[in-house]
Amino acid sequence: MEPTLAYGLPAAFILYLIYKRVTKITLDDIRGPEAETFWLGNLGQLFRSLVGEADFAWQDKFGGVARIKGPVGQDILWVCDPRAMQFIMNGAYKFPKTSERVALGTLSTDRGLVTAQDDCHKRQRKAMLPAFGTPESKALFPIFVRNAEAITTRWRDQLFDSPEGKMFNIPTWVSCATLDAIGEAAFDHTFGAIDNQTSDFVKSYQSLLIKSFASPTDGRIIMQNLSRYLPVNFVIWLYDHLPLYKLLRKNREVAHKFGKEILASKDAALAKGADSHDLLAIIVRSNMSENERSKLTDYEVLSQIRTILLAGHETTSTALSWGLLELAKNPAIQSKLRAEIHAMDNTIKAHGRSSFTVEDLDKMPYTQACLKEVLRFHPPVYHLHRAVGQDTAIPLSKPVTTKSGTEINEVPVAKGTSIVLSIAAYNRDKSVWGEDAHVFNPERWLNQSEKKDISVGIFSNLATFAGGPRACIGWRFAVYEIQAFMIELVSNFEFNLTEDCKLIRREPVFIMAPTVEGQVGKGAQMPLKVTLAQRGE
Repeated sequence: MEPTLAYGLPAAFILYLIYKRVTKITLDDIRGPEAETFWLGNLGQLFRSLVGEADFAWQDKFGGVARIKGPVGQDILWVCDPRAMQFIMNGAYKFPKTSERVALGTLSTDRGLVTAQDDCHKRQRKAMLPAFGTPESKALFPIFVRNAEAITTRWRDQLFDSPEGKMFNIPTWVSCATLDAIGEAAFDHTFGAIDNQTSDFVKSYQSLLIKSFASPTDGRIIMQNLSRYLPVNFVIWLYDHLPLYKLLRKNREVAHKFGKEILASKDAALAKGADSHDLLAIIVRSNMSENERSKLTDYEVLSQIRTILLAGHETTSTALSWGLLELAKNPAIQSKLRAEIHAMDNTIKAHGRSSFTVEDLDKMPYTQACLKEVLRFHPPVYHLHRAVGQDTAIPLSKPVTTKSGTEINEVPVAKGTSIVLSIAAYNRDKSVWGEDAHVFNPERWLNQSEKKDISVGIFSNLATFAGGPRACIGWRFAVYEIQAFMIELVSNFEFNLTEDCKLIRREPVFIMAPTVEGQVGKGAQMPLKVTLAQRGE
């Protein structure tokens, strides 16, 4: 790393000075926070402080946009304004992912949908879409319910002799159960993660992002940010050889081994005419029907498998963990949610059925409200990083006043400018969500119309799943999975805070991971006291 920084920093700085001289468009007049240091800019605040801490302060002081500093004086546009977010998301191919984000994404998901750009992304998304439609996602709901019930079985066994309750580390259990769910739903495969939490496969995914990205040093932040000036394939090669990322390389070995085996078995089954409806089977069948130019390559299919493995369980388990924390903090909300779940369960049994279906969810408004509020308040992915593909002007929903005192309704940005889209800040925008935007309050979803003048995200006007051509392809999958687990766990258990809950951090590691202050080395932690729930009439 040291030789890279020694040569890379001066070179990047020279490039930046040349860029500043030749472009006529700058962010110099846009207000923003003072840089912490010249070398680091404001990036230490974004990459090391609690998720949202800097964002909420900047939102309160500067409004929907701010000029923040990157290394060596680089200007970065920070954005949470609704119209600007909509404009950038809908024009996704004019605002490509930055090269260092593509390189880091390649480490964790290879060359799949997360890292693909432009026409390659369009081609891959077209091949993937048939597996992620509404009917396909609804059909997976019973699988999610089954895997949620696996937690219930094991917790009940452990609580049998402990009526006063026990402390459980929520992320460990939920992550294993959602990994099992993604195995069955995506690949028709049983990982057995919840029964064998120490297997090599399970261990390769436990707290992977925390162990790889938590508490970055100044040098690491600077290196990552300035690597955008280097060719992306060189950066991918560089990251692939740094000792920093050995856990991600180990995870790739494990995931590729599984991916090749499951793909071979899937190809063989389909060749025999097997009628499977898991995500991979649908993707393979869809890919077979494409012409040669549109088809996914074998490596791209393998990349989609690795993408689904990580994104399909990590973000869902993270959202669910934060949701259970909020219910533990708010016993009245938890009790109201449980009452609605039990009431619907009674109705289901009165009709001779034994379990919930997707159709039941539409008749549970408070459950829906709690789901949406969790996704608003604790978005697992809190920032999106983009670059400006060509000189343009980004429109604003509310005017901002510049340093010179001019009121502007759009921000001119030059090609190559880096942009940070703050999902965390948009989801707390008081002009969108009301004066109590920083309060966890599911009632807001019952008392207001979801129709907004500006529609930002793909789901309920939330930015949590992004929007436009690069919106999360598996958002329906995630919504149904979170609800299945929430219904099962809240129905059967009561969640209460422990002393360690006072020390929980919103750790920025590409996702908003829960850790305990001073114990980041132990990975994801959210220790809650769990007792058996009492069932009302």
